[in-house]
Amino acid sequence: MQAIIRRKLSMAVRAMDFAQAHPSTDASYVAVVTRLKERLDRADVLAIQEHDGTEGERAAHAQRDELRRSIQQEQLKHLARVAEMAAKEHPELAGMFRYPDPNAPHRTFITAAKAMLAAAEPNKELFLSLGLGAGFLEQMTQAVTQFDQCTETAHSGQRGHVGARADLAVVADECVKLARLLDGLNRIRFRNDPELLAAWESASAVVQFRGKTDAAPEAGVTPITPIVPAAPATNTAAA
Repeated sequence: MQAIIRRKLSMAVRAMDFAQAHPSTDASYVAVVTRLKERLDRADVLAIQEHDGTEGERAAHAQRDELRRSIQQEQLKHLARVAEMAAKEHPELAGMFRYPDPNAPHRTFITAAKAMLAAAEPNKELFLSLGLGAGFLEQMTQAVTQFDQCTETAHSGQRGHVGARADLAVVADECVKLARLLDGLNRIRFRNDPELLAAWESASAVVQFRGKTDAAPEAGVTPITPIVPAAPATNTAAA
């Protein structure tokens, strides 16, 4: 979760806690609190979705990297060596089993692996006689299939957490707007109670970190303006 979103939601939770600790029967106040609670519940759902998507993508990437290492360093090397031996008696096989560039992108790599598998299948008996190993092509086919599945899982996780993060940004902004409505109502409620007014101001403040981290706005996020305490009202009639 982006820091600016986390700060906004943290403020909204504190504002909700304050509202529940100091309830009001005013219909407008109750309506705003109800809407804020709904937005915070939605934020909880989105936060879990973002977390699960991020962790799912990370796990899928790790599994895919391990599969690539196994396919690249073990299976493709063995297949290429067997094919090299076969090409000595069958020149038409020369160049059909070229080992892919170890630094190639995932898509280029897996395409090359699939091409080698496809070329090996018609020559299976010959390759077996040269030491390919029983079940080798089946095992490699399974590894390639798992690689593709990991790629799709990673993409799905990415879509999930990116979408959830975008929705969270919207929800967090809505929470700030609702907190500002509560701010106006609470300043009227507690204008004669400095202690509760100060407690509300503390609860509804959005922490703004200073220094390098706040040198520039986060991408796609509009910086917020903290809820600034209003100046005490002056009783002109008594002056």
